[in-house]
Amino acid sequence: MKRIVIGLQPQLKQVETTLSHGLLFSPHVVASALPPLASRFALFCDHTVASLIGNRWHAHLREAGLPVEIFTFPSGEQEKSRNRLEELQELLFAQKFGKDTCMIALGGGVTTDLIGYLASTYCRGTALVFAPTTLLGMVDAAIGGKTGINTPYGKNLLGTFYPADQVLLDPSLLSTLPLSEWTNGAAEVIKYALIRSPQLFQMLRAWNIKDPAYLERILYECILIKAEVVEIDFEEKTGLRRILNFGHTIAHALELLENYTLPHGRAVAIGMLVEAYISWKMGHLSRAAFEEIDAMIRSFAFALHLSKQITLEKMHAALLFDKKNGRFVLLNGIGSVCPFNAEYCALVPQEIVEDALLWMLAQ
Repeated sequence: MKRIVIGLQPQLKQVETTLSHGLLFSPHVVASALPPLASRFALFCDHTVASLIGNRWHAHLREAGLPVEIFTFPSGEQEKSRNRLEELQELLFAQKFGKDTCMIALGGGVTTDLIGYLASTYCRGTALVFAPTTLLGMVDAAIGGKTGINTPYGKNLLGTFYPADQVLLDPSLLSTLPLSEWTNGAAEVIKYALIRSPQLFQMLRAWNIKDPAYLERILYECILIKAEVVEIDFEEKTGLRRILNFGHTIAHALELLENYTLPHGRAVAIGMLVEAYISWKMGHLSRAAFEEIDAMIRSFAFALHLSKQITLEKMHAALLFDKKNGRFVLLNGIGSVCPFNAEYCALVPQEIVEDALLWMLAQ
């Protein structure tokens, strides 16, 4: 069992992340991790996760004496909405859940983002536990304290900084994932390698999802990278946390235009390619490094083609709604981000953005 404690400023809050195979059904969870947090527990998951693990874990927790109710909802990025948030709030009010509640989010990034936002606003904040069930959730969405829901104007435009009290990482849950979800999560792993770790980039050359020890090492490396960044710049005020957005300026625009039907990992993979291309064209990244990045991303068999509804004009319009105001995180090497005087992002000339978008649309 591995533990990583993330100390967050200015909240002076410590987030304990525990990583272990079989963790959710271990005595540690029902005896040590959950009971001190609250007197009542609300477990949230989508219908798919409920059928795979949620209902069984709910029964296990109740048999262990934990006062917990389960709430389920449909799956999909479209569930990160104000309508779904309000519906869950009303269900909690109706069952008289109060400030003494701990909310548990069991699922992927949609669930942790949505329930994290719910917990941060319900009764002005309740205890919160994340139990991610996807690779993307384990290496990214559940770590770092960002919550959010989508609007018709863009992704995660409503949200809070609200870290979970506990993050429970059980790699054995990943055995239920289809190959497409492994690929989806791999995009964020590649991102960590590109922004912070040439060593992780080399590890990815030997990608082996069937080796538990290898998988646990990958998870641990990604969590350490994100923990290091968010400890320094939790609320994205000093600039460093922006490096975690590499690939996401383009990705969020694509997700908006595809009405959130485009898997996040696939969008990030395309976004990383485009933003690495911009880095090369801006003279920050060597052509050899760009080609190495291009080859690595393509080796994971992401579907890089886009639907015909994605046009240059629509991409320009979507980028205007980006929270980073059209600024891009750029690379100056594999494992290294351009600092830009500690801003860690920069405006890019319109002609280079257009060139990169045309290159993307030609893939």
